[in-house]
Amino acid sequence: MIYWLHLVGRRIAVVLPLGVSYRLAEGGGWVAYWLWPAKRRHAVANLRQILGPRAAGRAEGLARAAFRNYGKYLIDMLRLSGAQLKEIEQRLTVHGLEHVEAARAHGRGLIFVGGHIGNSDVGGAILAGRGYPAHVIAETLQPPRWNTLVQETRRQAGMQVIPVEAGAREVLRVLRRNEVLAFLVDRPTHRERSGVPVQFFGAWTRVPAGAATLALRTGASLIAACVVRAGHGYEVHISPPLQIQRSGDLQADIQALTQQVMSALEGFIRQHPDQWFMFRPMWPATEAGPIVETATSMAGHDAAGDRGAAPSW
Repeated sequence: MIYWLHLVGRRIAVVLPLGVSYRLAEGGGWVAYWLWPAKRRHAVANLRQILGPRAAGRAEGLARAAFRNYGKYLIDMLRLSGAQLKEIEQRLTVHGLEHVEAARAHGRGLIFVGGHIGNSDVGGAILAGRGYPAHVIAETLQPPRWNTLVQETRRQAGMQVIPVEAGAREVLRVLRRNEVLAFLVDRPTHRERSGVPVQFFGAWTRVPAGAATLALRTGASLIAACVVRAGHGYEVHISPPLQIQRSGDLQADIQALTQQVMSALEGFIRQHPDQWFMFRPMWPATEAGPIVETATSMAGHDAAGDRGAAPSW
C-alpha cells in the first residue's frame, strides 16, 4: 500500500502547482495531528522540553505546525528531481559554504551530520548539485519495491545511497576518497547499551555515536548542517568544523564529540522548532550512564543513526 501511495502521490505532486500541493499537504498534516494521538503526544512532549513547562499551549501550536511542515517535506520528497532543484536554487540562501571548502581541503573526507529538521534530502541534493560527491546512509525500506522507488529518487537527485547494512568498508572508502558522507544523528536510542549519553535541551538522552567514532578513527572533518524553510524559499546553515580532541580515552572522546554534535543541532532546532520532525520520545527516563559504545560499530546501524530522511517515529 505504501508503495502505491508514494507512486500515486508523486505523480499528483508533479502535476499540481506547488502551492496547491503544499496546501493539500498542510491539510493532511493537520488531519494526521488529530488522528495519530500517540505521535501527537510525543511531539508535544518533546517541544515542552525545549520550551519549558510553562509553555504547554505554545508547544501544542508548534506541534501542529510541525505536522503541517512535515506534509510539505513529503511533497518536496515526492517532487525531488533535477527540475525541482533548479527551482530551489533560485530560492536558496546558503550560510557557511566556506566551511565545506575548508573541510575538503583537509583531505580526509567530510562527515555531514544533521537531524530531523527541515529537509535533509534537499540538503544532500544541493551538495550533489554543486559538485560535491555526496553519499547518504539509508535504511533499506520494506517492501523492496518501495525501497527501490525511494532510493532511486535520491540517486536521480545526485546522491549516492549506501545501505545501512553495507558495513564499515564502504563507508571508509568514501572518506578515504575525500568525499562527503551524510546521515542523521538525533534518533534516540533508549536501550541502555546503545549509543552514548548526551545532554540535549537540559535533559539526558542517548543517541548514536557513529559520526563521532568515524571522525575520531579516520581524521575526517565533522560538520553539522540543516536545510530549513524560510518564507517561500530555503536556508542552508552549515556550522564550522567541530573541534576533534583526543585525550587518549577513545570512549570519552566519542562521548565528548557526540555532545558537540547534539549541541550544534540544538541550536538549529531552537531557531526552528516547528520544523523538527521528532514524533517519538526523545528523552527516556534514564540518567547518564557509562559509555559502552565500541568503535567497531561505526558503520553499522549506529553509524547510520537513523532511517535515512524519514521522521523519527
